[in-house]
Amino acid sequence: MSSPARIGAASRRQRVPPALTRGPDRLDGISILDELKGDLGVVLWRSARNVRLWAETPLDRRGELFAGGAAATRREELERLDLDAELMAPMSVIVALLEAPGRAEVQRAANACRRIALWAEQRGALGTALEFSQAAALVAPDSATLAYAVGRLARRHADYDRAESWYSRAAVQGRQSKNWRAFALACSGMANLHMQRGNYPAARRGHQRCLRVTLRHGVTELLGIAYHDLFVVTAAMEPGFAADPLAAKAFRAYGPTEPRVLRLAYDVAYHWTLHGYFPGALGVATALLPHIQDPAMRALIQGLAARSAGGAARRDAFESAAAGAVEIIEQGFALEMTASTLLHLAYGAMSLGEWERASEWAGRSLQIARERREGRIALEAEAAYDAASRRVGRPTPAAPPAAEPAVELAEQFVEVLSGKLAGVGV
Repeated sequence: MSSPARIGAASRRQRVPPALTRGPDRLDGISILDELKGDLGVVLWRSARNVRLWAETPLDRRGELFAGGAAATRREELERLDLDAELMAPMSVIVALLEAPGRAEVQRAANACRRIALWAEQRGALGTALEFSQAAALVAPDSATLAYAVGRLARRHADYDRAESWYSRAAVQGRQSKNWRAFALACSGMANLHMQRGNYPAARRGHQRCLRVTLRHGVTELLGIAYHDLFVVTAAMEPGFAADPLAAKAFRAYGPTEPRVLRLAYDVAYHWTLHGYFPGALGVATALLPHIQDPAMRALIQGLAARSAGGAARRDAFESAAAGAVEIIEQGFALEMTASTLLHLAYGAMSLGEWERASEWAGRSLQIARERREGRIALEAEAAYDAASRRVGRPTPAAPPAAEPAVELAEQFVEVLSGKLAGVGV
């Protein structure tokens, strides 16, 4: 039986599932107004609604949309704004859509929304990015790539039900259109969603499926990602250093100049902290930090460095890293990573007997994880809070002999981060 037949015969073509187009918000796109204050937020909110209305209107009726002066009014609104250069071209496309909705081109409209989504994501406005990414997918409803993009942003925005529905849609569309890259990414995204919810067996199956598709259909640019994700879930399920060979495969598949090596370095260092290899974790985290520009990731890595330093009884290194993480959190830049960062700080403090700070950080981590429905982190934070409150730290595991390959991998990471990747940032 052929590979396509194993995952769905053409004679039994699966219906593309509908996707959720709104989260728990009381009004479509309201997150745009929450994230972008003032006139810019209002203009973008109206524009997202305009595109969505146009996308959901039958082709033969689109010419009847929008009042005669809608385009002129939007143009005047934009002229009054100090608009970023990246927004000028895509917003002009939306103005043209308002001016002649019957003649607007699907590809141009979808691309304009995609560019606005990218602009918003780069500025941490994930709700805005999600709404425009979804608008693009609604404009081009047959695109598996655009459907996957909505799922990815919805997951980052903690809108998990919407994420699941768009990942499912992307998987079906990718399989039917033989867009194996989008199909593999959808499998990976769904697996990461399961991981975030704490369902490790489902996450592992999803990542194994992604790896099979990547190998079978020659999607070589995703091979590193597939091994990387499988390492993360395997590390959560298997004892000791059993997952390290997958990390080494991901490292080789990425190559030394691939920016995703930075995230792999973090994940491997985090894994090592769980098994007592604190010196290696601290070395990698310290070498990693200069490459990271994103505030949320900087906070997370500072937190990991603090946790590793605490485990290694390096109090000065702990205090320095903890101060850096707290500063970013208090500025409000690290919401997506705040629960994990605070949990790192709590564990580092516990290792040094700083019980009051450990209790405070673990409690804040628990609260935020519950608000964001991050099940795995919430469970860990609850256990850490209980231990810190009772002043009973977790015993620090000693690195077993099997950690020797990890020493070599740590040296490779530090060498690459200190030299070949100089100047690369995420």
